Amino acid sequence: MALQIHLRAGALPVKVDIVGSGSVPAALGEQFKMTVALAGLLALLTVGIVVYYRYREPAIVLPMVATNLAEIIILLGIARFIIQLDLATIAGLIAVVGTGIDQLVIITDEVLHEGRVPSRNLYMKRYGRALGIIAVAAATVVIAMLPLALMDLSTLRGFAIVTILGVLIGILVTRPAYGKIIMAILSK
Repeated sequence: MALQIHLRAGALPVKVDIVGSGSVPAALGEQFKMTVALAGLLALLTVGIVVYYRYREPAIVLPMVATNLAEIIILLGIARFIIQLDLATIAGLIAVVGTGIDQLVIITDEVLHEGRVPSRNLYMKRYGRALGIIAVAAATVVIAMLPLALMDLSTLRGFAIVTILGVLIGILVTRPAYGKIIMAILSK
């Protein structure tokens, strides 16, 4: 696999010797799936604890973590048909979790800028400002990942495709959903 990556990237100036190859038994693959699922849940729990430490309100933290989990489930469902799940795509999932929770914090901080939101118009103004910040950040990520997605380097390509998909799902689906949820919570 490493040889393919080097050869696809360009001609190597030295002679390349393959020193070994191998395979992973199916039983270890099953163990790997369970370990990844456990690590993902542990990461989500850790993110939830950190966000709870920041806001100290379960009514804000639970929808934030649930939205992030929903985003990952949607992303995995779509990515399953496009790309093989390997180490690079898992790294892309981790990047999506990080940027996703960051963007949800931006929305929450902008909406709660000066405390509770007294009117729907003020909420929409603050929410619009937050979406503007998020849209610029998302565009930057997509532009940065596009060359990697278009290149024929298989491992980097998976990372880039998953990251781009995650950002697009966030902008088009989960950020607006979280915006509606947080508006309903804060208007009570």
